[in-house]
Amino acid sequence: MASGDILRLFVIVAGAYMLVKAVLSLAKRKMTEPFCLAWALLSTLMIFSGVLLNPSQLDRYISTRGLVLIIIVVSGILWGLWFISTQVSILKRRNQEMAMQISLLNNDCEKILKELEKLKKEK
Repeated sequence: MASGDILRLFVIVAGAYMLVKAVLSLAKRKMTEPFCLAWALLSTLMIFSGVLLNPSQLDRYISTRGLVLIIIVVSGILWGLWFISTQVSILKRRNQEMAMQISLLNNDCEKILKELEKLKKEK
């Protein structure tokens, strides 16, 4: 199998895997919609580029060992970016929930202060 075919196969499989993972992350609420859309777009572009591009003379420039190293590095970078995206999404969701809880606490605090003022006026 030539290096160009290995690269094409990697790009197509990685794109399909990322697309499925993005949809599942959105369904499990691990990732927000903008991040999921960006990852879905990136994975679709990877699939199309893997199908349409044909690096026929890649063997002349990169050895098979070099290609494996590049695939490992790119996989690590993609995993790191994915991890950062999910963590930022989780933090954004927690921040929204905390803002709602603070709003409810402020509401309760205002009610308590009004009742306290009533009690002070009654004395």
